[in-house]
Amino acid sequence: MDVHGGGSRLVWHDLPDRVRRGIEGLLGSPVRETRSAVGGFSPGLASSLTLADGRVVFAKAVGEQTAPGSAELFRRERRNLETLGVRPRVSRLLGAYDDGDWVALVLEHVPGRPPHPSDPVERAAMVRAFEDLVDRFTPAPVDAPTFAAASSGALDAWSTAPDDRGARIDPWVWQNMAQVHALASRWRQAGIGETLVHGDLRADNMIRTPAGEVVIVDWTDIRVGASWLDWAMAVPSMCLFPGTPSAERLFNESHLADQARPSDVTSIVAAVAGYFLCSSVRPAVPALRAVRDFQRAQGAVAADWLRRRVEAGLV
Repeated sequence: MDVHGGGSRLVWHDLPDRVRRGIEGLLGSPVRETRSAVGGFSPGLASSLTLADGRVVFAKAVGEQTAPGSAELFRRERRNLETLGVRPRVSRLLGAYDDGDWVALVLEHVPGRPPHPSDPVERAAMVRAFEDLVDRFTPAPVDAPTFAAASSGALDAWSTAPDDRGARIDPWVWQNMAQVHALASRWRQAGIGETLVHGDLRADNMIRTPAGEVVIVDWTDIRVGASWLDWAMAVPSMCLFPGTPSAERLFNESHLADQARPSDVTSIVAAVAGYFLCSSVRPAVPALRAVRDFQRAQGAVAADWLRRRVEAGLV
């Protein structure tokens, strides 16, 4: 499994002619070279574009039929980026194309690659980026839904799962389902705060530049909640990299972990485990072939982290 994401992406010449012409019209220059990005799960285009005038930009594009629902996600990201404007560590929107079927976002090109959490230096840069965003985004500088409102349904998975398949993936969860459900049911209260959070922070939503700085991309899910939420929810994906510290140690590498009530963190971990494990047993998504395996792997990390916190009395 590719821990930075996976799936087959569209390339530039897969796009309809009108979409390519629309993007080039936004840029005012023809595209001469393209290179597909590493990471993420979108089946749409995600490529750096080298233009005839020498500029390099990043473009992402998807059609309604490519992956149902993805075009609306791009529209939401466009609105979020327009609201955020130009800010440090945030990918900058240069323009957008939308013909009602295909949606394309053109962003400032950030040279680099997703960081590796198993590398202490790169992990420290990720922590600095996360903490810097929290400093800049507390209190939330723009309007956004609360974490509770935006996450309803997704983090209620243990309550709405049609059967016990998600629990059976992890024997400890299944044996302690009543306690797990009780812990997870408190996630709304646990996540209350005044920080604007990314909402989908993972290693593949970060780019480490050649200078060692980290920029955050894919701003589809901004919401307002506790300052430590992004880092806690990022931990399961980061722990999939061989050589990364344990979930608890990784979470505590950020000083903001000290600001979180232990019981609140445990509630969020319980709810996140439910989301990943229950999602992983749903029918496969043809356009996102790797996503169920990725959810299952993160669910296993979250469930193990939850077990250790419960055994340590952090409830």
